[in-house]
Parts: sequence; C-alpha cells; structure tokens
Amino acid sequence: MNEHIRQILIILQELTDEHKQLVEYGKAKTEAIRNNNIDGIAYISNKEKKSLDHIVELEQSRAYLVGKYMLSQKMVNRQQRTYKMEQLIQVVFHPEEKLQLQRMWKELGAAVTELQDLNEFNQQLVKMTLEYLHFSQDLLLGPEDDDYTYHRAVQGMVNNRSGRFNIKM
Repeated sequence: MNEHIRQILIILQELTDEHKQLVEYGKAKTEAIRNNNIDGIAYISNKEKKSLDHIVELEQSRAYLVGKYMLSQKMVNRQQRTYKMEQLIQVVFHPEEKLQLQRMWKELGAAVTELQDLNEFNQQLVKMTLEYLHFSQDLLLGPEDDDYTYHRAVQGMVNNRSGRFNIKM
C-alpha cells in the first residue's frame, strides 16, 4: 500500500473518531439543555472546542497528504491548491486502496451528517427553551412597555400592550 494513502486512511479514521466524539458531546449537551444544566453546557462546549481544534489540525494534515500523493503521482494542477477526497479517490489506481478510501470517506460522511442533525436538534431545543422563558416572563412580570415617551400622570393613561405571545402576526 502506498505510504501516503496509508497515512490518509489513518487521518480519516482519526477524523471519524473525533466526529463521533462530537456526536457524544452533542448527546450530552442535549441532556444538559433538557435539565437546564448551564455548567454542564459550558463544560461540554469547552470539550467541543478542543475537539474542533484537533479536527482542524487533522484536516490540514489530510489536505497536505492528499497534495503530496497527487504530486508523487504527477497529477498536480498548478491552479488548484487543495484537492477534494472525491478527486483523490478517482485517481487512486489500486482497487483495495480505492475501496478503503471510499469506505472511510463514507463513514466520515455519516458521522458528519449525524453531528449536523444533532446540532440542528440542539439549536431548536435551545430556541424552544428561550421562547418558553420569554413566555413565562411575560406571564409573571406582565408585558414589556413599548412606549419610550413620558406620559402625563394627570391624564391617567392606561397602557395595554400585549406580551410577546399575545400579538397578531
């Protein structure tokens, strides 16, 4: 097996593992959001940041190794600085290497898709939580005052502004 391909496969496996770790962090974050555990969310966010930094490093290494492989195969395009994995898979000649690259790329893609879905779900969960908090605030404290001008106390003007959830859209 070509040394560059072997190293690319190792990096793809590490990228897949990191993305799967991010999925686990996302699931833990979902539970923290459900339980209103702010400290837990902050802790998980710090872990995610470290993992994302490592993913950036791995991605740079992957791009570098793909470029080295393309250079070693004399398939260099001077106008193109980076190569996509699809381009690499197309130019690999050995069927075993090609199948391994395709399998690892598909596995990484599945992990990324799962992570995107989980992140979207967590964003919706946070949005719903915030809307609930605003609704509760409107119920407990009353509606916000929209008028930014002074009213004459003598006239006894009554302000009947509706809350956020009591307006027509």
